[in-house]
Amino acid sequence: MDFKATASFNRGRPRVTATLRLGPLGQVTFTAGGNDPIPTPTARPTHRQDGNPQRSSLSILSNHRYQVSIDGLEYAAFSEVSGLQVETETMDFIEGGVNDRVLRLPVRSRVGNLILKRGLVAGNELLEWHLNIVQGYLDVRNVTVTVYDHPQASRTAAGGQALEAQVRMRFELLQAYPVKWSGPTFSGNGDAVSVETLELAHSGFLQTSR
Repeated sequence: MDFKATASFNRGRPRVTATLRLGPLGQVTFTAGGNDPIPTPTARPTHRQDGNPQRSSLSILSNHRYQVSIDGLEYAAFSEVSGLQVETETMDFIEGGVNDRVLRLPVRSRVGNLILKRGLVAGNELLEWHLNIVQGYLDVRNVTVTVYDHPQASRTAAGGQALEAQVRMRFELLQAYPVKWSGPTFSGNGDAVSVETLELAHSGFLQTSR
């Protein structure tokens, strides 16, 4: 008697088939295999108005033209933003009798914490936000990181006057709240800018491009 189970991946295409076989004497054998080829993604060409395909132009975005906005904060200018990342855990699936490869399947994904740095200002809005969490009040807010085009790609008006930079990309973080606040390090021998750091956990982010 055979029991067969099929796991489908990659838009419903069967990739892994596992068979459990019960012999006449009660012995059990298990075999697994994946014979379907993995489809190779192909680029989708864009078309001009005349119907002929053309390659889409790609422009490299600069890492210093951005803006951070936080719900409820009037001043949210940060000198450094990091931690925009998504990581996916995998599980090894070992096929019986196949010793030259191991199939790795995606299990779950998680997002990293967003880290914001800025010069210390007279107001303490960031610290007060974190203290709300410390006192047991779940103060979640949406955070948006907006990326603008490169200065050389900015448009120029007919009279030579530079126009405002265009928005090229947005990262919208959902239900963010502070998990760590770090104050500046003071030194009597230096004249560096005092920097405070805020680390935010969130439920995920949406990325939109223009």
